[in-house]
Amino acid sequence: MKKLLVAAMLGLTAAAGVASAPAPAMADTNVKFRVILGVPYYSYRAGPDYVYRSGYGWYRPATRVVVGGKMSCNRAAGAVRNHGYRNVQVLECGGPTYTFRGSKNGRRVTVYVNARSGAVFR
Repeated sequence: MKKLLVAAMLGLTAAAGVASAPAPAMADTNVKFRVILGVPYYSYRAGPDYVYRSGYGWYRPATRVVVGGKMSCNRAAGAVRNHGYRNVQVLECGGPTYTFRGSKNGRRVTVYVNARSGAVFR
């Protein structure tokens, strides 16, 4: 949240600086810029879970954010299964990160889930 506020303040400061700076007599003063807050778009597929949006590019759909608390252990295990892991076993469902053991492509791996956002990583 702090990074978002700092970026917004820098953007507003830059916009105020551009608007208040005296324009050179011979230069084109038609300056256009956009501040985009949200999901970044890429010209290439950055991962297997990226989706293409016509006119924009590749993006990762927003992860589920649980407002005011953590997601349940069962819901986190479901997120692990949705990422292609099988035989999911709970190792720990406490703290900010949940830990699971699962298999993918014949290999047993430890998988971690962010308890608030639902982001799955290894």
